Amino acid sequence: MWSPHIYHMLGIAPDVTPTRDMIRGMVHADDLDKIDVAMQDAMTSGNLAQTRIRWNRPDGKTVHLLVAGQMDGPTTMIGIMRDVTEEVETERSLIAARDQARAAERAKAELLAVMSHEIRTPMNGLLNSVDALRRNPDEAQRRPLLDALNQSVSSVMSVVDDMLDYSRVESGRVVIESVNFDLKAAIRTMADLFEGMAGAKGLALEMHGLDGEPVPVRGDSARLQQLLSNLVSNAIKFTEAGSVTIGLSPTRSDDEADYWMIIIRDSGRGIGQETLGRIFSRGEQVDAARMRLQGGTGLGLAISQQLAEAMGGSIAVSSDPAKGTTFSVEIPFKRADGPAIVEEAATGPLNILLAEDNPINRRLMAGLLTREGHQVVAVEDGRKALGAIAAQPFDLVLMDMQMPELDGISATRAIRALDPPACDTPILAISADSQPDRRRIYFEAGIDSFLAKPIVSGQLLDMIAKMRRTRRAATDSGGDQFNRERLNLLVEQGGYDDAAILMKMLLFDVSDRPQRIAAAVRAQAWELAAAEAEALRTLLDSFGSFSLSRLLAAIVRQCVRHECQPAVLDELFEQARALADVLNKEFGAVPAPIAQAIDNVVEPDFLRGTRG
Repeated sequence: MWSPHIYHMLGIAPDVTPTRDMIRGMVHADDLDKIDVAMQDAMTSGNLAQTRIRWNRPDGKTVHLLVAGQMDGPTTMIGIMRDVTEEVETERSLIAARDQARAAERAKAELLAVMSHEIRTPMNGLLNSVDALRRNPDEAQRRPLLDALNQSVSSVMSVVDDMLDYSRVESGRVVIESVNFDLKAAIRTMADLFEGMAGAKGLALEMHGLDGEPVPVRGDSARLQQLLSNLVSNAIKFTEAGSVTIGLSPTRSDDEADYWMIIIRDSGRGIGQETLGRIFSRGEQVDAARMRLQGGTGLGLAISQQLAEAMGGSIAVSSDPAKGTTFSVEIPFKRADGPAIVEEAATGPLNILLAEDNPINRRLMAGLLTREGHQVVAVEDGRKALGAIAAQPFDLVLMDMQMPELDGISATRAIRALDPPACDTPILAISADSQPDRRRIYFEAGIDSFLAKPIVSGQLLDMIAKMRRTRRAATDSGGDQFNRERLNLLVEQGGYDDAAILMKMLLFDVSDRPQRIAAAVRAQAWELAAAEAEALRTLLDSFGSFSLSRLLAAIVRQCVRHECQPAVLDELFEQARALADVLNKEFGAVPAPIAQAIDNVVEPDFLRGTRG
């Protein structure tokens, strides 16, 4: 017989008489041998040791029982049953967490081992090349040593870039832009970058579906090109003969977007079926020997998968070891709501101010820029940079952030306080300290863009060209440009919620502070008016370059002289209204996570934190 609680626990009606056959029919089939052995031991020893079994209840639920007892005569046993299902599930959760932690530790150790190898190998070549150059070889020997030195440095930078990209994507704080662009042109531009790499190996780089009429879409062309670059680069690296093909075709549409498939196919050695399921894992070395031969961290595919998912798409791979590998990327793009942005190559020399305290870096960068046809004034500290830009106009300032006398942050703030046009000069910050909190300080000081050291010549020239295009676009649009790079930095630094609070604060302040500035001016409270104007200008500079910001700087200077004309206040209100329209349009196009966070911000929440 059983107690009433056992009937309830086992899901058996109280009027059912327990029998041996009934019990065996309810015990999980995999536990029958266990209970038989325990019963045989009990018949011999007189005690049924604690045994855990699974019981299949009539309602379909499986419970875990702990049974124990002792013999009361040759054919009778007195015992207990206890439901330990919750304990078992907790135990399983702990085991799973332990296994996951161990797996994470193994993955971390493996990743560190890969990083160590991928950094130490080119560093060995770098040190050997430097040592050989110190012996002052003749010209014929110097050229291959310089080539080896350049290749080693590029390899180290590639590893560092992969790690930074992966860390940024892994944190979930990558902001996906939403701008109009020509999908075909973006893919062709990306593919053109690999013509030389493919040609050096004798490979044909073929494209299908990329000719004909443009395909205007709305999305993030930079992230798309980064994703595809990883795939095309891998395809070329692991293909010894034949071709690499890039294809584009539409797949399906819904009410919100059109889906496009990009195919990257190579005729290389292919990948074994047993490794395909692990190919997108962090640090996975599908073919360790080949990876080390060609160079690479194994992070590119993991980054590509995460970027595809961040854009709402997916990535898949198929491979035949005898015929090659095919990667398929499907991405949804919203339909363009205006003309696609077409970047034009910037031409003509620039007048550049270079502020860099390291004499070697200063000489190398000045030489590079001069060879590109630019005119360069090079100074060794921030104070001389401020004096130079106050004396003559420049098209661009390259500002090292760590300098004697006056550092780059203070020099940037001082330049932004000058009268136009000096205060509007684009500033490209260069620094070895690229941590998000430091970059935030650089942008708050007034820089326009940032480049981490060590400086690679190609990256520097690309950034200069990009800043020229950005500056021209800002002029064409009336001087207002919302800087998505700064928004990305805010998200990377504080997450979507903090970025949303700042954006909501900006919208509020653009409407509120001009009223307070005007009231302070009318009351001749000049210090208060200057403080309010400077506070709004600083907040605006956290998001981009705006005409209102430059007007506010002029108001600050006028308030210092205890003067501000009514016409200036009228212009302040007019520009504030125009900027509010621009910001509302920009914020309406931000990625969904930020838009949702903005909607969730309650205005008093940030007012309490900012108004005192």
